[in-house]
Parts: sequence; structure tokens; C-alpha cells
Amino acid sequence: MELKGIYPIVPTPFLDDGAVDYASIERLIDCMAEKKVHGLAIMGALGEGPKMTDDERTEIIKLYRKRMPAAMHLVVGTRAPATDPAKLQAAKARDLGADALLLGPHGIQKDKPLLEYYQQVSDAAKIPCIIHDYPAVTGITMSVELITQMFASAEYVQYIKLEDPPTGAKMQALQQSVGEPLKVFGALGGNYALEELQLGAVGIMTGFVYAELLVRLYQYAQAGEWEAAKELFYDFLPLTRWEFQPGIGISLRKHLLKRMGVFSTTKVRHPGMNADAKTVEQMLQIVEYLNRKGYELTV
Repeated sequence: MELKGIYPIVPTPFLDDGAVDYASIERLIDCMAEKKVHGLAIMGALGEGPKMTDDERTEIIKLYRKRMPAAMHLVVGTRAPATDPAKLQAAKARDLGADALLLGPHGIQKDKPLLEYYQQVSDAAKIPCIIHDYPAVTGITMSVELITQMFASAEYVQYIKLEDPPTGAKMQALQQSVGEPLKVFGALGGNYALEELQLGAVGIMTGFVYAELLVRLYQYAQAGEWEAAKELFYDFLPLTRWEFQPGIGISLRKHLLKRMGVFSTTKVRHPGMNADAKTVEQMLQIVEYLNRKGYELTV
């Protein structure tokens, strides 16, 4: 199995009382399938994975696996503060139908425990693992040297979701250090998607709601149509920037999905920020601008 293309990191919908909204998950799966994405990544940082109970994780994974088209890959976010619970999470996600794991680090900023964690958890998973390199969220910085060791010594560590800016510079350093085995997914809201694809990223894995634009960008990149790719990317970049605001990015995406009729609420589990009405309005003016340019985005 090879992962490549556009893999939206999707938010988890909740009812007003905080319960998981499974009906909205079904609508979300159908919505993303219509956008022709290549897979979905669930319960990562955007998906509020750390806020889930074990039972909720189980039911959510089962629903995604059952509802998703067979051709779409399911990537499940996995992260724990210690190695043993992360191993249990990884094996369970695999048994429930995950095709790959988005594997975040534990919280100890030391290379040897980090390397051992990725070795042990990926071995327990026995399915492809994607290193989640996102210091702003995990609090852990992983050097090029450490990541190179992970690729060299952990059989199932096969990809990296690179969110340690400047991503282009780190990606090039890893290409020189890791070599051919390196497979990078761009991320960070899609704010550097064009440049990451130009540098050889195998795809984009991020929470941008209008994933159909990323699908089109990826198609242009695959065809070598870089002028068309630039024109598209420079058009939608203001929207990725707005969606990706720290703290309220989850809420902003839920507001869009509610307006689209996919989510029934914009509930973010505590602790989590809710976007104010003016910030939402300013996001919608960007969508309206793109629609005046002919993009026909649902809102």
C-alpha cells in the first residue's frame, strides 16, 4: 500500500452537550468522498484526538472504516505520553481497520527515548506510520539526525507529516540525509502546499475544508502544470491562512462545515477556543471573493 495525494485532517463533530455527533461524521465522510480526496486522517490535533475516551475512539474508527469508500485510506492519529499505551492504541487502530497511523511523539525532549518510542510503537502497529513532526502542538522538536535514525531503524516508519517550519529547508535536509525512503506529506494548513509539492512531497495532509482545491493543485503538480498550479494556489492561499489561525482553527473549520450542512453544531470540546462572529465573517468574505472569481465553493 502506498499513501499519496490529498488526505484531509478532519475535525470531530460534537453535539451541544459534548457527545460525539456520529450522524455528522457520516455526512463528513460523504462530503470528503465527493471531493475526490485520497484518504482521511482522523483524531489528530485538529480532530481533538487527545480529548477522546477509549470507547469514543473505538466507535469513531469503526464508523469511518465502515462508511468510507474502499479506495480511500484511513489514517488514525495516535499519541500517548508513554510508550506502552501508545502501543496499545496503535494495535487497536490497526485491528479496527486503520491503513496507517499518524504517530505523534511522547512528551520527553530526549532523542533516545523518542527513537525507542517510534521503534516500539511502529513495530506494535505493523502498518505504515507517519511521523508527526509538529513542535508547535506536541512541544517536541525532532532533529534531521533523529528523524534519519527513525527511518533507518523502524521498519514501519515510512512517512513524515512535516510541520516544523521552515518546512522547505527541513524537507531538503531530510532528502539529503534519509534519501530515497523519505516520503513527505505537506501540512501546516496547506500554507506551503505548492512549494512542498515542487520539492517532491507525496501529498498534502491538512485540515483545509475546501479539499477539492488541494486535489486540483495535486493534479496540476502530478501533470507538471506548474503555472496552473501557481495561479490556483495564489488564489486560495488567503483562505488557508485564515483557517489556520492558532487556537481558533478548529472552530473556524467547524463553522464552515456547519454552514455547508455537514456538521450540526460548531462545538469544540473544552479546553478549546471558539471563533468570534467577526472572525467568522471575515473568513466568509474570502470564500465569497473566491466564488466571484468562479470557484463555486459551497458555503
